[in-house]
Amino acid sequence: MTVPTITTPRLLLRPFTLGDLHPLFKILQEPGIFKYFPRPGPPPLEKVERIIREQLTQYEQFGFGQWAVEAREKPGLIGWCGLNRLPNTNEDEVAYLLSQPVRGQGYATEGAQASLDFGFETIGLKRIIALVHPENAASRRVAEKIGMTLLDRKFYWGMECLRFEKFRPE
Repeated sequence: MTVPTITTPRLLLRPFTLGDLHPLFKILQEPGIFKYFPRPGPPPLEKVERIIREQLTQYEQFGFGQWAVEAREKPGLIGWCGLNRLPNTNEDEVAYLLSQPVRGQGYATEGAQASLDFGFETIGLKRIIALVHPENAASRRVAEKIGMTLLDRKFYWGMECLRFEKFRPE
């Protein structure tokens, strides 16, 4: 499967490559980057390589996954954004993680919207969810800005999450 590249007004969402290993590893070592994740510690280099390989496998299995994210005006990896199939629930989730220096600039919203559009228009998904830690106000705002509706609170990976959803427009 060829992983598509998506261009938005300010972002390039492109396939991950193993050339992203060290830049992604550096981002994932930022203090607090996993504050709202079930396992808050930074992963070792071997795990970061598995993360990249797993994203490519997601594309082969489901036709979607996470993209490597770059700001168009300044090339270089700034994080990830895209869709995940949650194996235990078979739900499709929009997710993103951006380096701390680029947060607060609307990139998460722009990438998440492009991911929803891809999921609904290209893949034909009927429903996409977002999982947000209850204390993560910034991610909650992103979900709301892209038109997602708060559905409920539910536990995923042993952590309580706010579950948002959006259905494909008719």
